[in-house]
Amino acid sequence: MTEVRSTFSKASVGPRQLRDRSDPGDCECRQTEYGLDPRGFRCGLPGRLLLLAVFPLLTVAGVHTQTTGAVAGMVANRTGQPVPGATVALVARSTAGGRHETSTDESGHFQQLGLTPGQYTVTADKNELGGQVFRILVHPGGSVTIRFVLEAGRVPSAWLRDVPGNEAAAAFEAGVLANRTGDFEEAIVQFEAALKILPACVDCRFNIGVAYSRLDRFAEAETVFRDALRVRSDYAAAYYGLANIYNRQNRTEEAAAARGEANRIAINALAAGRARAQDTLNRGIVFWNSDNVEDAVRQFREALEADSSLAEAHYWLGLAHERMGDQEAAVVALSRYLRMVSDGELVDAARRRLATLEP
Repeated sequence: MTEVRSTFSKASVGPRQLRDRSDPGDCECRQTEYGLDPRGFRCGLPGRLLLLAVFPLLTVAGVHTQTTGAVAGMVANRTGQPVPGATVALVARSTAGGRHETSTDESGHFQQLGLTPGQYTVTADKNELGGQVFRILVHPGGSVTIRFVLEAGRVPSAWLRDVPGNEAAAAFEAGVLANRTGDFEEAIVQFEAALKILPACVDCRFNIGVAYSRLDRFAEAETVFRDALRVRSDYAAAYYGLANIYNRQNRTEEAAAARGEANRIAINALAAGRARAQDTLNRGIVFWNSDNVEDAVRQFREALEADSSLAEAHYWLGLAHERMGDQEAAVVALSRYLRMVSDGELVDAARRRLATLEP
């Protein structure tokens, strides 16, 4: 569960599930702060679950003797392991607050001080590990603590942070609000406005298709989902969207074909990521064997970014940290390796190294 809290109160933020029994489809989509996250849209569960990630506006009690606030917290992956080197960006909703950017340390923690009071959109992301977004309210003297949980495949739309003036972001956010309140016609208008600014935005198309499907305008939903696939042929979410509307029309063979294509894309992407991680790890070991420790560390970290379950990369990263004199980081990496692997050719070596490093 993702947690966001102030220095005076704590609130847990997590998904709430709504079951639509009138919908015979068996797809699932996840709605983030910025809309339906297509990378969380998948099929294969009994019944149709619409997961709405509830990200309320969080406030903190302020200490009025101070004029600025702070945000701190931790970034972890879905298994609870800290994510070092993640980028944390804070963008004020008003021009007075500006933009701030920091990164997590080896323990996954971050802190940003000196924030002008007001509303901020806070994003944490790191390459293949995905990203997560919250909106917070910082009071004078207050401190907001956020715990991000990054999961591969759940990525906030990158274009929201890059468009000058945030016109597309404003339209997209208005579409999200309309979707949440059930005003799907207005959602379509707003997502189409964002699409005019960013013609290549597949996320916009996906959300338009979802809105059409909720209005039972299946022909229009199909057109938009297929348009998304013309822009990006490996966009698995669009195939899941097609499978959903085909199921609702009892077009079972077409639904099965669309779901099969989506699953094929998802499996290929996962396999490619794992293969890429293994190749990167092997390059790191080559650097290590040639005494190029700095480049070895870079490769080991990139391997973990591509596949956080690659236990062996933690082992080699621990050795590299030890060689560079960072005993604390070496202990963290080797301990993670041993938590993930109970036996194997490197386990005894990892235990011996930890015994010499820990007091």
